[in-house]
Amino acid sequence: MAFGSLLLVVNVVILAVFVQQRFFSGDKLESSLAKDIDTSYDYIIVGAGSAGSVLANRLSKDSSLKVLVLEAGTDDQHPSFAILKVPMKCGLAQRTEYDWQYYSVPQKNCCKGLRGERMFMPRGKVLGGSSQINYNIYVRGHRKDYDGWSEAGCDGWSYSEVLPYFIRSENIQSLKHMDKEYHGTNGPLGVSESQATHLPGFMIEAGKELGYGTGDYNGREQKGFFASQATIQDGERCSTAKAFLWPAVTSRKNLHVLTNAHVKKVVIKNKKAVGVEFYHKGTLKSVSVNKEIILSAGALSSPQILMLSGIGPKEHLKTHGIPVVADLPVGDNLQDHITFLNYYKTKELVFTSVNKTESLWTLAQYLTTKSGVLTSPGGLDSLAFISTDPKTTEYPDLQISAMDLLLNEEVILDLAGIDPKYAKYYSGINDLNGFILTFTLSRPKSRGTVRLNSTDAMQHPIIDPRYLENKEDVDGLLRGIRFSQKLAKTKTFKSLGTEIFHKPFSPCLEKSKFDSDEYWRCYIRYFTLAVYHPSGTCKMGRTENPTTVVDPQLRVKGIHGLRVADASIMPSIVSGNTNAPCIMIGEKAADMILGIKPPKPLSHM
Repeated sequence: MAFGSLLLVVNVVILAVFVQQRFFSGDKLESSLAKDIDTSYDYIIVGAGSAGSVLANRLSKDSSLKVLVLEAGTDDQHPSFAILKVPMKCGLAQRTEYDWQYYSVPQKNCCKGLRGERMFMPRGKVLGGSSQINYNIYVRGHRKDYDGWSEAGCDGWSYSEVLPYFIRSENIQSLKHMDKEYHGTNGPLGVSESQATHLPGFMIEAGKELGYGTGDYNGREQKGFFASQATIQDGERCSTAKAFLWPAVTSRKNLHVLTNAHVKKVVIKNKKAVGVEFYHKGTLKSVSVNKEIILSAGALSSPQILMLSGIGPKEHLKTHGIPVVADLPVGDNLQDHITFLNYYKTKELVFTSVNKTESLWTLAQYLTTKSGVLTSPGGLDSLAFISTDPKTTEYPDLQISAMDLLLNEEVILDLAGIDPKYAKYYSGINDLNGFILTFTLSRPKSRGTVRLNSTDAMQHPIIDPRYLENKEDVDGLLRGIRFSQKLAKTKTFKSLGTEIFHKPFSPCLEKSKFDSDEYWRCYIRYFTLAVYHPSGTCKMGRTENPTTVVDPQLRVKGIHGLRVADASIMPSIVSGNTNAPCIMIGEKAADMILGIKPPKPLSHM
């Protein structure tokens, strides 16, 4: 049977089994969702994503409080969503109805080799948000990230102060290689260490040759080579909808969740948030609030909603004829991780490559024991955090993600969005044995913006990340390329006959010699990709700081009863994937809103 046909069969069987399990278990979770809503609530949460789902759970724990969640997307109970519970199938939700399918504007300094010179920017449009369509990777970030926030004026956000919130949410599934005191076992969020393939052991050995240790990157040692930790529980994706939202909405009458509710704006009177206007089934509706409104719509949508509500840069709002309620730098400070992919070919199949084991055997193994290759988080079984900048030796500046994937031209071109005119540079890669390493810049210097396209809330905003505008970002990725070449020369890599697959790129050879720094600087501007971690557009900080939108309590400056709690509040992006930090933000925001004393800082750790 041809590989493509077998893959189709495997997907169909998985889908059929999940649908059958759901039908016969009487799983009617969607019946718990609101069909209509009341006229007012104590708290209104806009967005049921990584932070919003946490807030919904924590705020509704008090049965005397009425909580409403407005989610623009649908629920995750449709049969078509079933296959997305399988960790290996995590990327299938992107570019579907469960994805906002945002794109950047054409970039001046980046994306020259991509279709339209634009970057694809998927965001979850479903209960659970991007925790439903990401690659499940669980990274908290480096302690210096949060200490940096605190030093910049975000009181209460140091590493020792946020660590208890990470621990609170977590239900760690394995402590084999983990620092126990840094993890929780009583939270709702399932987290496990990837053991689906042999790739982590291989990477760890290569790292040792270059002087790097291993352990628990969410624990004491945050530099080195590691097995991935992922939001996977009992072999299935553990989204924030599964962990936080569904348990609450099915058991609490005071929590209402309305899907397909697209927020138009926050209604503000006399500098106080009093309600929300939203579209539902084609009709404009409104609901009032008694206490607070919390925007958790993400770093691209939360600023859009604020600007439509009259909160944003004064001149920009005037351009669209929107009355100015508060002149704040909403939509500034957009940050995103960027990455460079390297393709490594090997003489033989050396790992249980996820593509080559899409067999009926792996299917049977998964369906009967929820184990095997299909539990791999999209093939991302190993991570490394390394220091290539001599100025920050104890603060890793690059993240390596190792993907145990079959090298395939069609998949790579589609995944990266490569312009078809450059497809020839990937020819010959089809079905080679090998794997992919991505080298991600942990703290890019470039800053972009989110702006309104129009006053129509249904239109996507104008997203301009300005990737690689700061030359230091190019330098950082160049250091990553040089490190990738060092890896290829290790005894561990050589033992497999490993070689980097790269065809000299003629547009960059016109003014530079192959493998020179200038050659790679040129190549980086063609084929750098985003990692889909937009952050920073409603910056948190001191009230008197003119670059901030919210204070350290996440309150929008100058507006009563309105907060933001999602990745947009990050003053600077964390050194790692952003799902775990967003969950932490939701946990901490809930305590702030309810006036609960924060847990004791874990300053000894």
